[in-house]
Amino acid sequence: MPTAPTPSIIIDPALAIRIARVKQMRPRELREAYRHTFGRDTTSGNRAWLVRAITTRLREIDMSHQLPEALAVAREVAKDFGCETSFTSCLETMPPCVPIPRPAEDAFERPLAAEGRDPRIPPLGTVLVRHFGDRDYRVTVTDDGFMLGRRRYRSLSAVAKAITGKHWNGFLFFGLSAAPR
Repeated sequence: MPTAPTPSIIIDPALAIRIARVKQMRPRELREAYRHTFGRDTTSGNRAWLVRAITTRLREIDMSHQLPEALAVAREVAKDFGCETSFTSCLETMPPCVPIPRPAEDAFERPLAAEGRDPRIPPLGTVLVRHFGDRDYRVTVTDDGFMLGRRRYRSLSAVAKAITGKHWNGFLFFGLSAAPR
């Protein structure tokens, strides 16, 4: 009885690149990629969940495009084993396989747009000055975070913690939002 070689799963190099980019994104960027991938918004800021959801969906989309080739291989295997009629009748009971549309290529390449920034963050290049303890601290707003001295921080809260040693809301610490009553 002849046996057909087992087909290997084809991994698209473009898919591997997209998944690598997704794993490097920040939560806000991941929410944007989620919108491009699923066609709807999410309110989740959980980075691990967003990465898992997006990468799983990207793999599903890629597999849906490989399904016609996989069915052709399965049909050949069924023919080799003499069960082509039962395989064909089984296929007739299944819904038609329509590939899921792929998200745009640039959905995973665009940097976060300026209008996507938190409106409480001052414009790029702004220097925030905060007196704490016995000295003044100067923090510069950059395109990918904040600079305090030679160190780069991703959030104002991280800067406030570096200065005070305690957890602070960075916007409150620098006076960028009003304190709650």
